[in-house]
Amino acid sequence: MSVRGASVRRTAQLGEVVAAAFDRAALYSSDPREVSRLATQAVAHLLRPRWKAAPPSRWPSFCAEGVL
Repeated sequence: MSVRGASVRRTAQLGEVVAAAFDRAALYSSDPREVSRLATQAVAHLLRPRWKAAPPSRWPSFCAEGVL
């Protein structure tokens, strides 16, 4: 959730998140299957872990070990 460029986070119960996703999806479609699909995608996206990639090293590991 973003308010005027500031990132705002708050803890919510999973049921509240699912209900909010269905409410929001219902604004985009009146077809129950489509609403369910949209809400499912939104909840899955929120629950997907956000992996941060390791920063690239300046030199390949074999150079650091003295191979070259």
